[in-house]
Amino acid sequence: MSFSQEVKRELCAVPVEQTCDALSECYGILLFANLFRQNGIRIITGNTDLAERVARLFLCAFDLQVLPRRGAREERYVFEITKKSQIHRIFDAFGLDPHASGVRMNRAILEEDCCKTAFLRGAFLSGGSVAAPESRYHLEFVTPHYVFSTEMTAFLMDAEFQPKVTRRQSKYVLYFKSSEAIEDFLIQTGAPVSALAVMQAKVVKDVRNQINRHVNCETANISKTVDAAMAQVRAIRTLQADGRLYLQPRVIQEAAQLRMANPESSLSVLAASLDPPVSRATLSYRLKKLVALAKEGEELRGE
Repeated sequence: MSFSQEVKRELCAVPVEQTCDALSECYGILLFANLFRQNGIRIITGNTDLAERVARLFLCAFDLQVLPRRGAREERYVFEITKKSQIHRIFDAFGLDPHASGVRMNRAILEEDCCKTAFLRGAFLSGGSVAAPESRYHLEFVTPHYVFSTEMTAFLMDAEFQPKVTRRQSKYVLYFKSSEAIEDFLIQTGAPVSALAVMQAKVVKDVRNQINRHVNCETANISKTVDAAMAQVRAIRTLQADGRLYLQPRVIQEAAQLRMANPESSLSVLAASLDPPVSRATLSYRLKKLVALAKEGEELRGE
């Protein structure tokens, strides 16, 4: 089961306590339905939980017993209403003109907070989906109706969400990519367990990113240490070959011998192993002196 299906299963378990909530949730479902016109209503879903909930909601909101039939594909449930009297009853409940063209929102029936929440739940159940938070943060609504997409955008903004809108082929997509917005939406509509899953995924990602940054930093430091050590070894060999190493002060020669004996060790380890020990900065200065001497020799030879 996908994360989106898990969310819808949780939402379908939310009890319907008032008739206005059932009506508002039905409204959200119908505005994103496959067909919501004066000549017919059709809802198609492959979600068993949603199919059972739609039947309960229609009975509670409109006193209509509408049972689904199996679609051509056996995993599909199809709710279809063609009787004019039933269609008019539904349109009247929403204060809609059954003869008007196009899908439009009637905000007047969504004044109460509980009704707004129920509407959003129904809209998501019918026209929404959400990606698994382990992969990405993305919650969206899809509709083929331009005017309705603008009305839905305004409704979401009034609910303190900030959806973005794009076109996907012939459809309009309203979406969030903020984990906080997705968490808030799921909590508000009645899916706190799913919201917690988003929060947990975010924590895991944050920890993983911190670890990756730390590992990358350590890897970069190790690479710098190795590159510096190799440069020092090459310089010391150059100075040994042309006899100039033995002309350097004793402390410089000691630094060279220590590096050649321990090419893989860090400066801190090398500095502590000297007798007497010196600071890391002091040893670094001595080794840089060797590199500089070797480079001067190369420049004089024209290499």
